[in-house]
Amino acid sequence: MKRRALGLVMLLVLSLLVTGCFGTKTPEDVVNELGGKMDKITGYKTNAVLTLQTGTTPQEYDVEVWYSKQNNYRVALTSKQRNITQIILRNDEGVFVLTPHLKKSFRFQSGWPENNGPLYLYETLVNSIVNDADRKLKMDDKEYVFEVKANYSGNRSFSKQKIWMSNDLRPTRAEIMDNNMNKLVEINFTEFNFNPEFPKDAFDKDKNMTSALPSVPTMGQTETGVKKPTSQFGVIQPTYVPAGIKLNNIEPVTHNNEKSVLLQYKGEYNYSLMESRPTAATVSYEQGMPVDLGFTIGVLYQTAEEKRILKWELDGVEFTLSGDLPEDEMLKVAQSTYGVGGK
Repeated sequence: MKRRALGLVMLLVLSLLVTGCFGTKTPEDVVNELGGKMDKITGYKTNAVLTLQTGTTPQEYDVEVWYSKQNNYRVALTSKQRNITQIILRNDEGVFVLTPHLKKSFRFQSGWPENNGPLYLYETLVNSIVNDADRKLKMDDKEYVFEVKANYSGNRSFSKQKIWMSNDLRPTRAEIMDNNMNKLVEINFTEFNFNPEFPKDAFDKDKNMTSALPSVPTMGQTETGVKKPTSQFGVIQPTYVPAGIKLNNIEPVTHNNEKSVLLQYKGEYNYSLMESRPTAATVSYEQGMPVDLGFTIGVLYQTAEEKRILKWELDGVEFTLSGDLPEDEMLKVAQSTYGVGGK
């Protein structure tokens, strides 16, 4: 009898210890604490592996994120397939997409990341949880597991997401699924630190253009798999064409005094795809935001005439997709140019 009583006491003590670590907080307590987290920290630094299943070929990125209050961001995305690094940079001068191995950059005025925060940003995960009144929360292997809506503009196939966080609210993993619970995006955080210190020039554009060069191939290093561009290139036709649309015409054109190729599509939507090899090192836009295409970072913006334009670069070829396509269809067209040889 005494042994049974002692066993019950030990079980009660153990359960109290476990409850003390995780169970004394209600779901409302956890969400409230999470909601105030960004106000309390001075910044964060994280490393993660991002896997995208949204294109024709799965893509993996090594992701490094630096954030420092108020508005300084540095996101380095290194494609494991192509061994190329691109950087999304935000500082007092604006938002930039840097491609160091091409010595090129896009600069634009943007609400990024507030208007279109990607999964690898801590505040995006936090807002997804806090803003979903129908969220679900449970404990799984001593972690908080949140199930919330996936509210990402430009991709209607994103429906649900799961987010894993430690008891001190550091993200460890996240997934985005479609309505059928097929996994489209997965990120695994290998390191996450609150309130780190950064060098004074951590968010300087020129510094980041040069600091990334040693770890990525230059255009002369063909042994790394990146071919040196030439002035000539074959026409690259996207493998994805939305239903009800046909390729209407392919013609050579001159754009900004450079030889280009224009592909025109007609049907339910009307759009064009221009391909060129630009020489300008920096291109500026009054509006726009960076978008992940899987194999590279594109820039999406609208003209004064409300025409939607998506630009991206691949192996020295710049693509400009413009027309009345919905945003998610534009992304599918862009993603289908990866791995396609010129004709």
